[in-house]
Amino acid sequence: MRTYRFVATALLFTAIGAQAANDLASAFKEGKFNGRIRAQYFYTDWDMKDGTNKDDSAKGLALGGSLLYKSAPFYGVSFGVGLYTTQNPFGITDEYDGRNKTNPSKLNATTSNDLFLREGAGAKPLSGTNPDNLATYGTGYAVLAQSYLELSLYKSKLTAGRFLMTNPWINPNDTKMIPLALEGFATVSNDLPNTTLTLHYADKVKERGMTHFGNMADTGDTPDAIKSHYTTTYSTDGKHGDAPGVLVAGIVNKSINDLELQGWVMHWNDLVTEGMIEANYAVEAGDMILTLGGRFLYQDDQGAGTIIKPKIKNGDDDDSIDTFLIAARAIANYGPAKFLVAASHTDEGGDVIAPWRGFPTQGYTRSMTQTDWNADTNAYKLQFDYDFHGHLPGLKAQVSYSIYDRNPIKRPYQPMTNRGFQNDDTTQINLDVKYKFAGSLKGLDLLVRLMDQKNDIDRINENGSIDSKVNWDSSNQEMRIELNYRF
Repeated sequence: MRTYRFVATALLFTAIGAQAANDLASAFKEGKFNGRIRAQYFYTDWDMKDGTNKDDSAKGLALGGSLLYKSAPFYGVSFGVGLYTTQNPFGITDEYDGRNKTNPSKLNATTSNDLFLREGAGAKPLSGTNPDNLATYGTGYAVLAQSYLELSLYKSKLTAGRFLMTNPWINPNDTKMIPLALEGFATVSNDLPNTTLTLHYADKVKERGMTHFGNMADTGDTPDAIKSHYTTTYSTDGKHGDAPGVLVAGIVNKSINDLELQGWVMHWNDLVTEGMIEANYAVEAGDMILTLGGRFLYQDDQGAGTIIKPKIKNGDDDDSIDTFLIAARAIANYGPAKFLVAASHTDEGGDVIAPWRGFPTQGYTRSMTQTDWNADTNAYKLQFDYDFHGHLPGLKAQVSYSIYDRNPIKRPYQPMTNRGFQNDDTTQINLDVKYKFAGSLKGLDLLVRLMDQKNDIDRINENGSIDSKVNWDSSNQEMRIELNYRF
């Protein structure tokens, strides 16, 4: 019996034992519903000058939302459920909208693919003769992504079942129609002064675009070799059964004025252990608040390197994926304006393993679609935010410019979003605009995200060197439009 099931059973017996002394019906009646109606439109356009001169695009429109319910506490015990759905209204998104224009048997969509059902691996033929592969692009679905029990005791909470989990490695990443959810348990304690203690255990994961809870290797961002090593939806040649669960523990302390310290560790049994420390210090300078932050992550190979074999596939000196990542940032807040400058560096020893939508450089150098924690990568980011509340209430804007300096010989352990057409340096410009309506439209907000990206492409010779005769490049632009109504 898995650990999370044992914890859930213990919580359930606690609730049953309390029924004789309390009104269980009131716990249901006093529970709270909240929901969201959500619509998203994604459009991506590629210009690929990689020796083939093939340009392509993909788009998708989805409508759906979520309905969440959480009961009132019953002697400290409550339960919650969350139903999510995404649909293709009136069949507006055609199957061809996500397919490669020169090779229709290939699914071309990347980010827009997460709007819909994407069970399986590969692309289902247009004739529909291969039901074992990916669902037709544009297929809607619904899923009960949350179903959990929660015990509150003093300033601590214990949650068990299926729910959304947030830590430096695991995140709902709620930028698409349905977030990533986990099956396991979580404890969060604030009983110590100025301190938060967190312990998370995840045994199953449901990705965006998926209805099933697979093992912890069953994600698109899991290194390909690990996906093949275990039985996953993405690989049919797994021979070693389920991947092990993941344990994450952390402590956040704010005992010193204006200073926040964090320490975290992630252990994926038989594969990898990662430790992370972070510090953020805020200081006032007149009307400006300056925050300085730094993050250090160390990765200890405990079996993943033997599976990935980077010496063969990546030109490394050995098959170890021991590595580290360091990041630093400065954030200046001045009235309605905020300015960020950040840099990060990943050691050449290996890619950082982070397959559950928790991004090692989030808040520092990561930008939309980018993976910048690959071996021997330097990244830099400038970002400016402005709240127009004094002039146009409800309007906020953000613009950023990022540079990703990669070593093209260090091929990534897994394909990266929108990196199918480049393996070297990338520059990216982003513009995000968000508007919250007021008055009779209160609860409705509009988000528009625009991205322009330039990519270098290098061809690698059989001996691992760069072909100096090839100088290719590509570009891709992306537009995301999202409407949300929360109730």
